[in-house]
Order: sequence, then C-alpha cells, then structure tokens
Amino acid sequence: MKKNIVLFFLIACFFSVSGQKAGEWLALTPISLEAPALSSVKNVDGKVFTDDMLLEYSGLNVGQMIPVTGKNENVSRELKWDKARMEQDTITVPVQNRTTLYYYAVYLSNDQWIKGELKFHLFGNAEIYIDGQKKLTYGENKAADKSVSCELVPGKHTIIVKTISQGGKAFCCNFKPLTKGTENAVRFSISPERGKDIYDILNSKKIESAKLSPTGKYALIRMRETADGKNSYTTTIYRVADKQVVYAVGNNMMSPQWVPGQDRISYLFKEGNGYSFYTYDIKKQQLNCLIREDSKLENYTWSPDLSYLIYYTSKNYGEKDWELRKLQGIEDRQPYYRYRSYLCKYDFSTGLHSRLTWGNLSTSLMDISHDGKQLIFSTSTPDYNEFPYSKQSIYLLNMTTQKIDTLWKDRLFSIFCSFSPDDKQLLISGGPSAFGKSGENIGNNPIVNQYDTQLYIYTLADGTVIPVTRDFNPSVSQSYWHTDGNIYLTAVDGDYVHLFRYNVKNKHIAQIECPGDIILSTSVPEKGNRMMYIASNVTYPPIIYTMNLNGLETAQWANPAKQQYEYIVFGEVKDWDYNYKKGTVIDGRYYLPADFDPNKKYPLIVYYYGGTTPVERSFGGRYPFNLYAANGYVVYVLQPSGTIGYGQEFSARHQNNWGKITGDEIINATKTFIKAHSFIDATKVGCMGASYGGFTTMYLTTHSDIFTCAISHAGISSLDGYWGDGYWGYTYSTNATAHAFPWNRKDIYVDQSPLFSADKAHNPILLIHGTKDVNVPTAQSMQFYTALKLLGKDVELVFVKDADHHVVDYKQRILWNNTIMAYFAKYLKGQPAWWENLYPEKNL
Repeated sequence: MKKNIVLFFLIACFFSVSGQKAGEWLALTPISLEAPALSSVKNVDGKVFTDDMLLEYSGLNVGQMIPVTGKNENVSRELKWDKARMEQDTITVPVQNRTTLYYYAVYLSNDQWIKGELKFHLFGNAEIYIDGQKKLTYGENKAADKSVSCELVPGKHTIIVKTISQGGKAFCCNFKPLTKGTENAVRFSISPERGKDIYDILNSKKIESAKLSPTGKYALIRMRETADGKNSYTTTIYRVADKQVVYAVGNNMMSPQWVPGQDRISYLFKEGNGYSFYTYDIKKQQLNCLIREDSKLENYTWSPDLSYLIYYTSKNYGEKDWELRKLQGIEDRQPYYRYRSYLCKYDFSTGLHSRLTWGNLSTSLMDISHDGKQLIFSTSTPDYNEFPYSKQSIYLLNMTTQKIDTLWKDRLFSIFCSFSPDDKQLLISGGPSAFGKSGENIGNNPIVNQYDTQLYIYTLADGTVIPVTRDFNPSVSQSYWHTDGNIYLTAVDGDYVHLFRYNVKNKHIAQIECPGDIILSTSVPEKGNRMMYIASNVTYPPIIYTMNLNGLETAQWANPAKQQYEYIVFGEVKDWDYNYKKGTVIDGRYYLPADFDPNKKYPLIVYYYGGTTPVERSFGGRYPFNLYAANGYVVYVLQPSGTIGYGQEFSARHQNNWGKITGDEIINATKTFIKAHSFIDATKVGCMGASYGGFTTMYLTTHSDIFTCAISHAGISSLDGYWGDGYWGYTYSTNATAHAFPWNRKDIYVDQSPLFSADKAHNPILLIHGTKDVNVPTAQSMQFYTALKLLGKDVELVFVKDADHHVVDYKQRILWNNTIMAYFAKYLKGQPAWWENLYPEKNL
C-alpha cells in the first residue's frame, strides 16, 4: 500500500511541473496475441522468443488510423474505438490471463508553432507515434519516465500509444511547452475534427480525367493518388448506370481514350523496341493488339472514320554542345525554341506510316472532320515588326489528295478551330479581335484584352463569321458542338467557372444550373443524352457528376475525397462586393475560421492577383485560403479591374494599367472591408500575391501604409526588366502594355515599377523566388531586396532552390507553405518562434 502511495506521489510530482494533461483517451478493442510457433527454439543470435517481443512483431498500420469514438478501424469491423478506462490521468487495462495488444489515441491541438516535450510515465513496453511516425520505443517491462521532443506546426496532431499488457496501469501523459509564451497553447481532445492542412493538399486522391464512352454507357476514369510525394495512377472503366467496374488497366498504359463511335478503349503500351497499340471491346470483353512494337507511335489521335491515326514526330535543330551561339530571335533563349513537331499518319489498311507536314515551322493538329476526309492544322511564327508580334496560319488538308487550302494566312491573333457536327462550319475560340472588330465590345477603352476568349461560328462555304459571345460577359474556357444542336461550354464567370448551353438555331445562350463553383472539365458523348462533368467548390474537392441533357437533372456520381475530408471542417465563405466608383463593382469574398466568434478580433490576409485572370473559387490550389482560415485568419479575396470573366470592358482595363488602377481599388476596398467588419484587427493586416500579384504586392507596399506586412512570390519589381528578360515578358505585355515600351512610356515602365519607389516602402515584406524562374527572373526580387536593404527597410528574401515560377516539389511545397504561415504568424499574431526556427539569424 505504501509502495503505491509513493508511486502516485512520484507521478504527481513528475506531472505537476510539466504542463497540459491528456485527461481523456480513446482505446481500440484489445487484440489477443499468441507467441509464434517454435518460440522456444533459439534463433541465430541465440535468443528465444519472449512475450515482450510481441510488441515489435505485431501491429496495425498506425499511419492510416483516424481514431473516432464508435468507429471501426478494420474492414472486418471487429476493432472499434471507444473511450479508454482511466483512473485520474492514468490509463488502466483490465487484468488478463494472456498478453494483449492495445492501441490508445488522443489529439493534440496547437494554434501556434510550438516546441515542447510529450512526457510519458510508462508502466511497461510501449511505442509512441506522432502523426503516424514512430517517435519512441520502450522495450522493458517496468515503469519508466520517457519524453518525446517535438516541434509542432499549428494544427491538430494525432498521438497514438501502442502497448502490450496483461492488465493494470498502462501509462499517463502530458505536454510540456518549451517555447516562451506558449504555456497554454496546447489542448488535448478525442475529437478528430480539424482544419485543412498542407498534407491534405499534397497527399490525396485526385481525378485526372473522367470521359464518357461515345454511347454514354461507360466512363473511363483516371485517378492520381499522392503519398509523401510519390504518385500512383489507376485507370478504370465503369458502367455508368451501376458504377460496376468492367475493366482496369495498369500504370504502364499511355494515352487511354475511347474509340470514336464505339464502346471500346484504345491505348499504347511500351513493349520491346516500341509501343504496341491495343483496343479493348467492353461488350465482348476482348483485347486486341492492332499495332505491335512500333518505334514511331508514341502518341495518337483517332480519325472519326477509324481508318487512320494521326501522331506527332519531332526534331531538335539545336546544337547539343556549343560555346557561342547567336540568337535567331527573342524566343531563341528558350531551350525548346529549336524543336519542331510535325504531323504523321498511320494507315490501318496498309500499315503505312507517312509524313503529312514539313517545313521550318511546327505544325499543330486542331481537328479532324467527322468523315475523316479533312484535317485542320496550324503554324505560328514570331513577327517582330507587327503587333502583337506573332502570326498564325491555318490550313485545311484533304486526306485523300494531300492538297491544302489556306483558311487564314499570317493572322495576327491566334484562334483554335473544330468542326461542326455536319463538317460545314467551324467552332472557333479566340480573342475579341480574332475577326477584326466584330468580336469586340470594350466600351470606351482603347485596347482590347485578347485573353478574354470568345466563341465564333465560321461557315466554310462563304467565310461568314458569327461572333457568338460578343455580348456575353464570361470568358470561354472549353466548348463542344453536340449533335443535338447545342454548343456546351464552360466559361469563367466572375470568380466562378459555370456551364452554359448555346442553341445554334435560336442563337440563345443560357447558364445550366448545376452543382459546383468551378466546372473543371466536361465530357459530352457523341451519342446518348447524358454528360459527365467534374466540379469543386470553395469548401469541397472535385466531385464527378452526371447530367441528363434533356431535363438537365444532375446527380453526384463519385466523390473520391469523401473519406479524406470526413472530419475536416471549414468556416463560412461569404461574398462581399465593393462599389468603388460608378460602374465599377469589385467582386470579393472572405473566408472565416471554422470556430469563428464575431466578438473576437482576427488578423486579416488580403489576397489578389491583379492580372488578367480572376482568383477562382477553387477548393485548394497553390494558395489555399481555407488552410489560412484554419490557422485563425480571416482571408479577403478580391478581383480588381482588368480581369476576364466580367465582360470585355472590364478586362480591357488591364491594358497599360500595371498597378495604377488595381492598386487603388485594392487599397480602398481593404480599408472599407476593415471598417465594415468589426471582427477585423486593423493593426494586423497582411497582403499577399504571386507573379503579377507579386508585383501588385510590391506596388502596394510603396503606395500605402495600411498593411502590417506583405508577401510577394515571384514578383516583378522592374517592368522594363521583366519585359525584356522574362521568357514571355514582351508577349504578355501585348495584353498588359500594348504599344507601350520602355522608350515611349516611362510613366509606366519607371513610375509604376516598385523598384523606382522603393524609398516609399512602408511595411515589412517577404520576397520568395525560385532560383530557376524563367517567367519572372529571380533578379526581379533580388533588385527589390537590394534596394530595400540599402534603404534600411524590413525585408526578407527566401530562394527556392531550382524552382521555376511555381513550387512543385513535394518537400519544397511544405517548406514554402510553412514559410508563408510562419511569416504571417510573426507579424500578424506576434508569434516569431516559428519564423526564427525556420530561419535563425546567423552571424555572417
């Protein structure tokens, strides 16, 4: 008795100075263990098997566990989580007459970065896991005090203890913070509900594509699953009606697609010295090899009449080893500029490969007529003597005679063509100036924004053009001319991407009301009356839907991320528009934390792009606003003048702007947003943008003092430098500064460049840039950093090694995300520990 009193006294002393306690745990159904056969026989090391070894050799996949009260952990439903038996803070195990395996789980939440120790008093063998990773193994059958050091990013973390016992006390646990000011920053619970984190974005199941068969009866679904930076792919064919799997193909399959007009798939498979070409007939369950080990066929497009395949061949005209090289034009800086691609044909009747195109320019396939007799292809070439410095030619090739008709020669604005169902007309997508002034609708603005994509119908017989979307504000993304007499299209509609239907006969276009903020892709079959589409919204990842084309009824068909997001909670997303001036409404929305309390004060992050595309209502992406909200921020996203999706007049404002209009709108909208929402802490407001948005961030810091701090990723500090040095600088400028150059518009290239106003910078700023960014060269951030350093400003510059314009590497994405969150935590929450841990000052 005295021994127990002393033991409890020692435990109490151990925990009294240690911090927050875990007073409630979940326990998994106990699992009885048996020693292996021949356990008494010595192994090579002279050891017999002991019961203590059962802990090492027995177990479940801890990394996949999501402990929930009442939830089964295994497929057979024999194991279930329930509340653990406890005496005060100590977990106890019922007395057994045999060795039994136990799992216990608890969740630890922290709203700021914290360094600390998980302190355990163990009564025997145990393994400790944090977020699925084993952190400690204790292999002795006696009591001991053990600690696990940890550095925890903000969020919710899973702690699992695995132990074997025959009964009695198991362990007790608490957390001791080691970071100053974090004494009460940790909470324990048994609820799995949490906010979104970076691993939800990177480790997930994603829908690569969903394509209906020509009859609409079957669906070809390609999925990508990412785990710890490694991708795996599955391609499966389902019967749409009952979702029954009818065929599955391995990862080595290339270019899976439906055979035109049939419920057969085709694909390439690497074999021997080339690629073999297979088809699979679903109804007959028959696999056929049509082409065996072909060295030329690495890609393909079916002719609609099934008589031939079109594929590309390429040639590199660049020198492999060179010391000096003269540029053949501005684009010759780009490593792929000297590559040329050409069209080839494989004829099924003869097995003959033939070359269809030649010359000094690459040729690109646009479409093949439904009877297979005609093919549309294009060429394009730079022209430095005429705005917009690029010309396109489009040709109609007769597949029988090999003769070509030139539809357009040296066009100034690029377009894309596809055949109408009867092959008598073309459906064309292109900028507002694709056919002169006929597609323009820009009000009093002098220059149109060619990124505002329009639809046209072109009649081959007489060359007449109908501008379908001239008075239609959304900007077209995808379009398909169906045999039912309708053109189905997706279009950027403000910060949404909606689905529309254009009736060719009555010339009426209407939105199709259906689930989803962002329509990511559509599949409309050649026959049948049902389409399939993929859509997401601000609080849910992509879902596959089907739609009846007659009544337009929709139904959810598959939700691949349902299990992953079962216990992830999101705050509200609300619209908030700002009336800037007469005729100018700045569209906006804001994200709230899931546990939002209107009586509290929250730090604010303002996000924008400011360029020619809106910040869509996507679920995640590179800048996941619901992740920022999960970390305790309100996030305000706005769409300043110049972006597509709000009509040509609005998008045309992008021309010759470069911050002057958009910066004013962002500053005034932010001030008004803060005043309109009492829960915003006006002293803790950050702003952030990337690329053109990074330029916008730099511009804002030199024109306003309302922001506490700012983050610019791959931003532009000197417009003339980007114009001449970025791979696409001068071509992007045709839609940003048309007819304006460093020598004739210094008011833009100098006066509106943040670099030349660096002395007016007001707030701390973090610059992030990839070291191999060819779009916005790294020197753009380096220049601004140098200027601000010499001016004694608060500035940080973080390079991302070998990254281009976007950070795509798995590990770098995590570090990059944490860098952003740590910087905001430092300035908007007064929590510098995370930043100082990531980037400690060095005495250099």
